[in-house]
Amino acid sequence: MAPEVVTREPYGPKVDIWSFGIVGIEMVEEEPPYWNQSPASAKFMIASIGTPQLLHPKLLSAWLRDFLSCCLQTDEEQRWSAKELLQHPFVTSSKPAPILAPLIISSKKKKKKY
Repeated sequence: MAPEVVTREPYGPKVDIWSFGIVGIEMVEEEPPYWNQSPASAKFMIASIGTPQLLHPKLLSAWLRDFLSCCLQTDEEQRWSAKELLQHPFVTSSKPAPILAPLIISSKKKKKKY
């Protein structure tokens, strides 16, 4: 939940941008932030600490770290909109989706070996 939801303040569409950033963290770290906390503790941590910290930031590109930072601004006014995020270098520098096909096939073959 976005900080403004946790603290029961008025909120708008940027709560979805926060959620998108959390999903991004979950994708790269294979678990959501505060997954080992009770729901009440997780809410408290979001409200008091704010943006969850990446466990292994140096494993991520600078553009991805910055993109997540733009999604996870605790101040809703500072959080980027979807329109702004679409102009971020992390998005605009991406390669076409078909480039991923060989990587996905290779990954699936490796998993079958185990």
